[in-house]
Amino acid sequence: MLILPLPARPDWSRPPLATLAIMALCLIAFLIQGGDYQRMADASRFYQQSGIGRMEMAAYLADLERAGEKEKLAALRRSTARNSGVEAFQAMERDNDFIDRLRRDQVITPEHPDHAAWRSKRDRYEALRERVVTEHYSLSSRDPRPVTLLTHMFLHGGLMHLAGNMAVLFVVGYTVEAALGPLGFLALYLLGGLGASVPDVLMPASELQLSLGASGAISAVMAAYLVLFGLRRITFFYWLVFVLGTVRWPAVAILPLWLANELLQNFVFDTEGRTNYMAHFGGLVSGALLVGLYRWRRHGRSADIVHRQDDEEAVAALLAQAARQVAELNFGPAALTYRKLLDEHPGTDAQSIVEYRRIAGLARQPELLADANRRVLQAAAERGRSASPALLAEVVQELPAALPKLAAVQWETLLARLIDDGRLDGAERLLLRLFPIREFRPIAVRQAARLADAFIARGEAGRAAPIQRLANSVAAQAAAASR
Repeated sequence: MLILPLPARPDWSRPPLATLAIMALCLIAFLIQGGDYQRMADASRFYQQSGIGRMEMAAYLADLERAGEKEKLAALRRSTARNSGVEAFQAMERDNDFIDRLRRDQVITPEHPDHAAWRSKRDRYEALRERVVTEHYSLSSRDPRPVTLLTHMFLHGGLMHLAGNMAVLFVVGYTVEAALGPLGFLALYLLGGLGASVPDVLMPASELQLSLGASGAISAVMAAYLVLFGLRRITFFYWLVFVLGTVRWPAVAILPLWLANELLQNFVFDTEGRTNYMAHFGGLVSGALLVGLYRWRRHGRSADIVHRQDDEEAVAALLAQAARQVAELNFGPAALTYRKLLDEHPGTDAQSIVEYRRIAGLARQPELLADANRRVLQAAAERGRSASPALLAEVVQELPAALPKLAAVQWETLLARLIDDGRLDGAERLLLRLFPIREFRPIAVRQAARLADAFIARGEAGRAAPIQRLANSVAAQAAAASR
């Protein structure tokens, strides 16, 4: 069974630096692992040529005989006769109890006449084996060294293992990193990888077993993705035997399926496989708990990116609804839909405000048109959300007797825009509307001089003079009132 969230489009203006760095580290580690075949060959050659292989095999067979392991002993002797003892040496390497006693000088003891020579060669062989990156830095379930708890999550067993893990990491990684930030994402990856190693540490295998790969840490990232999105419905790709397709489910509803799949694979369907399903299970639990804690600290709120995506979907749905209503010539309902959009999502782009005004005009509803004009003026007064100069002048021309409620600074911004854009007729009309209103007179006086200069520059000094006289009169009245 395979269930994966379909990726959203990455925002390359804010690249997922931590995700890309982890992918780069895994690739570098894999390239370094590429020399392991030669390193292992050098160690094996020394092991055989130095003679310690024969000595240790003899000790191993004698140990099995003393322990009464007659069937195992007979099988190893038959194997030795068939293929020069390759399987016997592999069985000896997997016998953790024997290897542990061998290294502690409890098999070939110091009293043995060849102990000193054997110990020297054994130490040399151990040093050669430690150069094998995959073996030395993978997590051993029987001997979990602190460094391997970290390094095992950057190693891989083959090219397909690496490619599959990196693809899944990128699909979910850039979204989770956008939510948590690079440092938060890195902490999640590392702590999730540690959590994935817990089953190996608590339930060590009876034989030598090495755990490696990013999949445990990636499982933590995947679970974090689900918990971040919570009950929000997202699209998943699924593949079950011969059936595949997509489905929209609440994100967190997939988590129990993933957890159950790992347990079933480990204990029922693939008990002899090499995939470490319990590491996946541990990673899923760790990631879910870590991001559950993150959301609890935020009083149940998820990351901002999740809310932004919710807003984007809601905006898209309202726009689609308005488009259907316009196509059916239901301009009144369409205008109401736009008004709802702008009320519920005030950060919507200015183009939606312009479209709202157009539809309100087609609906021939003065109340909606007045509301749309007010929104156009507000958008034009805000930095970065501007209407076109022609539209702004048109809206000013349509101003009702009672001016829309805008702050003085917004009216001054609109006046200045009209003057700067050369829409002097509209600026003059707006200026004359503002002069009678006491609270707007200071801004009208300030902008009157600019408008008069603009008329003079355009060769219309006759239109400039009345504005200058009006401004001077208002200024004089204000000065007299202040004495």
